[in-house]
Amino acid sequence: MSVKEFAKIFFMEWFQEVHKDQRSFGMKVSQVHYHKRSEYQDILIFENEDFGTVMALDGAYMLSDLDEHMYHKSLTTYGMQNLSPSASELNILVIGAGDGGIVRDLIHNWNSRIKKITMVEIDADVIEVSKQFFPQIASEFQNPQLDLLVQDALAFIKSAPEKSFDLILCDSTDPEGFAAGLIEEDFYRDIKRVMKNDGIFCAQSGSPIFMREELDKTQANLAKVFPDQHSYLAPMLVYPGAIWSYTAAGAKILNRENLDLSEFVSLKQKVIA
Repeated sequence: MSVKEFAKIFFMEWFQEVHKDQRSFGMKVSQVHYHKRSEYQDILIFENEDFGTVMALDGAYMLSDLDEHMYHKSLTTYGMQNLSPSASELNILVIGAGDGGIVRDLIHNWNSRIKKITMVEIDADVIEVSKQFFPQIASEFQNPQLDLLVQDALAFIKSAPEKSFDLILCDSTDPEGFAAGLIEEDFYRDIKRVMKNDGIFCAQSGSPIFMREELDKTQANLAKVFPDQHSYLAPMLVYPGAIWSYTAAGAKILNRENLDLSEFVSLKQKVIA
């Protein structure tokens, strides 16, 4: 990130995520814990009185102490709800998710049903800063059920064995730069190849209000590959519009309802004063 770009998002001790040069969402920064550019992206960790510790990548909010449970619950719970309740010895693939929250939720809530989790994250620095500044999220990286691979998920999928995963969860940054291929038809065809016949794929698909093109493209490309798909909504306070979309695909979607919004509040004891 250049000095000019850094100045654009920091003004008078405030961090601002700017959306398409038309709007922004800001937080007052009480302390900068970490700021460095990795091989792939700019990583910023700072403290805010309301949100706690906050992570931003390339100038965009990723998560905070206050709302991280909302995002991780949205992917893991919906994905597991669309597998057969009797399914066990599950082989799960997690794409991205360098903060560790997806793996934590899977292990904490469905450990007895899971045989193995393979997590593929391209940026080792995101994993390391998460261990340091979000230990409550990155709490299961040493779990023996986890096979953690630091590499390009697109390349991993192409070489993975056919029909090897029951559930694939894609927790990626916005589909730009190194992550641009994660909403393309070719990627979804690779996903289908490595997913079991009754498996489920679930991914974040952007703001239904401010990133409609991303959601539409996700739905259109998934429809070319999978017999069934469904998009659902859940809150995520640091994301544009505070309502986020997720899209599931597979042979058949068992649950076509949104998650219970009341659960997102009751899961967290801390509230904004």
